[in-house]
Amino acid sequence: MIALAIAAPVLGAQQQYGRDSDVWRWDGRVDGGRWMNVFNVNGSVDFLPSNDNMVHLVAEKRTQNGREPDDIHYEVVQAGGNVTICAIWNNNSRCEDGGIDSFRNRGNNENHSSVKFTVRVPRTVRVGAHSVNGGVSVRDVGAEVHANTVNGGVTVRNTSGPVRANTVNGGVDVNTSIGPVSAETVNGNVDARMSTLQGDDDMDFKTVNGSVSIYVPASFDGRFRFDTVHGGIDSDFPMTISGKWGPRHASGTIGNGTRDIRASSVNGSIELRRQ
Repeated sequence: MIALAIAAPVLGAQQQYGRDSDVWRWDGRVDGGRWMNVFNVNGSVDFLPSNDNMVHLVAEKRTQNGREPDDIHYEVVQAGGNVTICAIWNNNSRCEDGGIDSFRNRGNNENHSSVKFTVRVPRTVRVGAHSVNGGVSVRDVGAEVHANTVNGGVTVRNTSGPVRANTVNGGVDVNTSIGPVSAETVNGNVDARMSTLQGDDDMDFKTVNGSVSIYVPASFDGRFRFDTVHGGIDSDFPMTISGKWGPRHASGTIGNGTRDIRASSVNGSIELRRQ
């Protein structure tokens, strides 16, 4: 069964969509520079470019081992030109406007089903891809990107703005034409590539069990601090070093030092490369 929802103002209590449908669709408008956020619990979230100026979202429920699907529905919040859509597994949860802290998933013990979100948006929209158990990806869209999960990888490809990417169990792979980028995981590698940088925001890259690879423009300048316990540190850039240069710690300045760049790993190497 397929259900369709067309964007409409949301007032008071949130309307529930798609409870009795295997596939649910939402079509609406999000202007350039505004946020399109999707929150999932079990399953992936994938953002792709739209062929028009509209947002087209498809949510597909999937079950394990032929079991009956969990009681899942969707809620839509529209506020200030931004849109947030959440997959809800229980009636103690609700979808709210804002970042990931606004999605309260209390008492969710069901894990027989997952939801696969595929979201097509205009390229100038800011996007937020959020899950708990599942990978998230953003490809060829995003004036700004927030992408995070707990159990799964994070992939951001060919975006055109700043990126914040986080997971716990999985790798983080980011490629954007315009940085800055900050990325973090616990179990996995961090690979971040930026063709250009705007502003002077700091950048942080962290992992515990994995390596960190950072690719920046040849014109990059900044203050850096790199730390690793079991791994080496390498750079393509000539550096003005303050303190000891060794396999576990490096700090200093590249160029004028207009921003701070920090990278750390426990069990892995750190490298800074020219893009």
